[in-house]
Amino acid sequence: MTSTSTNGGGALPPQKFLPYAAILTLAANTMNGPGITTLPDVAVDAGLFLYVILITGSVAMAAYVCRRMVFAMWSSLKSYGKAADTELGMYHDDVEPNLTKRSSEEDSLLLHNGNPNSGGDNSVAYPQPKLETTSIVGQSVEAYGKKAGVYAALTMVASALCLALAQMMLCAAILDGMLVSTTGQSCALGLPTTSSSSSWIHCTSHSSMKPYAGSGAPTSLISVGTVIAAVFSVGMGTVDLDEMMGVQYSLFACLIISCVRFAYVLRKMSLGLSDEGDMMDMTAVAADEGGVGGGEEEALSWFVGPNPFSTIGPIMFNFAFVVTAPPLVSLAKKESIAYKALGMACVAMGVLYTMVGCVGAPVANAVRNGLIEGGDDTNLLSLILLSGNVEGGADGRPSMIDLFCIGTFGLSTVASVPVYCLLAKDTLVNDAGVARMPAFLLSNVLPWLLVALTYNAAFFEAFVNWSGLLILGYSNFSLPLLLDVKLKKVRSLLGEEGSITSVVFSFLTASISAVIAISITNSLAIAGLLFGAVMIASMWPSQRN
Repeated sequence: MTSTSTNGGGALPPQKFLPYAAILTLAANTMNGPGITTLPDVAVDAGLFLYVILITGSVAMAAYVCRRMVFAMWSSLKSYGKAADTELGMYHDDVEPNLTKRSSEEDSLLLHNGNPNSGGDNSVAYPQPKLETTSIVGQSVEAYGKKAGVYAALTMVASALCLALAQMMLCAAILDGMLVSTTGQSCALGLPTTSSSSSWIHCTSHSSMKPYAGSGAPTSLISVGTVIAAVFSVGMGTVDLDEMMGVQYSLFACLIISCVRFAYVLRKMSLGLSDEGDMMDMTAVAADEGGVGGGEEEALSWFVGPNPFSTIGPIMFNFAFVVTAPPLVSLAKKESIAYKALGMACVAMGVLYTMVGCVGAPVANAVRNGLIEGGDDTNLLSLILLSGNVEGGADGRPSMIDLFCIGTFGLSTVASVPVYCLLAKDTLVNDAGVARMPAFLLSNVLPWLLVALTYNAAFFEAFVNWSGLLILGYSNFSLPLLLDVKLKKVRSLLGEEGSITSVVFSFLTASISAVIAISITNSLAIAGLLFGAVMIASMWPSQRN
C-alpha cells in the first residue's frame, strides 16, 4: 500500500491535477502566438517543400525535447532509493502500477486525498514531481550547482519576457486593427511628435497589423488595443492554471476555427488572383512584365525558396514553449500523460502551421510583387484584412465573418500570456527570492509598460527572428537536453537513451549556432566550420565519460 505523510494526523490538502486534455490545450495555446502570423512570408522564403520539411522536423524535435524534459522531472521521484520527497509527502515506486485501476487521466482537476467520504483511487496520493526542484532552474542547481541555477533563472526570465512581449504586441495590434476595420479608426495616447503639434492623441485609419506605421505617431504609444489586452491578460494572470481551464478550452477552439477560416480565405484570394491574371502560376518562370512596383515578379518556389536560412528563427520561435512546460506537466497524474499530451500538442500545432504557411504563401508572394492594391505587409492577419481588395468586399473591407475570426484569433493569443507570466513570476519567487507582489508586478505589469514604450517601433519581425535564435533556441531545445544527460549521471540512471540524447543535443546546438552564424555573416563556409566545431566541442565531454 502507498503511504503518505499528514500534518498532525489530519487530511492532506487537495492534490491538484491537470488531465491530458488540459495539458494538451495549455501547451497548444502557449505555442500559439505572433510567430504564426509570419508563416506565410516564411513559406515564401523557404519554398513550400522545404517549409513542410522544416515544420515536420521541428515537431519531431520539440516532441523529443519534451519527452526528455518530462523524464528528467519524473526521474527525481525514483532517483534516491525507493522513495522521493515531494509536495505531498513520501511516495513509493510501487504506486505507479496502481494508478489506473479505477480512475482515468480525465478525472477532475482536483482530487481530494485523505477524504474518508471519497472512494476508489481518491484516497490514493499520486506521486508528482516538485516544481521547485524539477523546473529548468531546479534541475540546473541539481546538475551544476547554485551558480548555474542563477544563470538558468536569468535565462528563463529572459525567455518568458521574449515570448510574452511578442505575444502582447500582437494582441494589441490585432485589437487596434479590428477597431480600424469596424469603426474606421483607432486612437492612442502619445507624446506630440513635432513642435508645431501639441496633440497627445494620435489616430490612424490604416487597417493592418502595423496600424500606426507611417502615421507620424511616436514610437511610444498607449493604444486602445493595448489597454484592452492588458486588462484581460493581467486579470487572467491572477488566476491559477487549473482554475481557468474553461477559458483555455474556449480559446483553443477559437484558434482552430480562426486558422481554418484563414486558410479558406487565403485559398480564395490566391484563386481570385489567378483568375484575374494578376498572379503568376506557382510553377511558371517569372513573367516578363514588371509588377506594380516596376520590378520583375518572382514566382513562388515549390522546393527551395530565395532565403531558406532566414526561416529557421521564425519557425523555431513557433515551437519555443518547452521552458513553460514544467508548471503544466508537474500537475499530471503520470509521466506518460505528461509527455504524450505535450507531443500531441506539437503535432496539432504543426498541422496548423503547415496549413497556414502553405495556403498563405501565394498571397504573401503576390503582396511582395505588388499585385494587391494596398498591400504593404505580409503578416497573416494583414493578408486577411486585404481580402476585400481581392474578393470585392464592401469598400475594400473584409467580411464581418473574417473580422470576427480575426477577433477570435486575437483572443486565442491572449491565452498564452498568463503562462509566460506565470513562468517569470515563479522563477522570481522560487529562485530569485522576490516577494509575490513585486514578482507579479514585474512579470504581469512591467511587460505591458515595455509594449507601450515600443509599440510603434519597426523591429517586430527582427525581434521574432533574433530572439528565436539567440535566446529561445538554446533555452528551449539545448538546455533541457543538456540537463537530461547530466542528471542521468548525477542520479545514477545511466543507460536510458543517454547516447541518443547526447547526439541530439550536439546536433541541435550546432545547428542553432550555424544558423546564427550564417544570419550574421551570410557565409555558408563560416557556418559549416562553426557547426563542426560545436559538434566536436559538445560531444567531446560525453566521449571522455
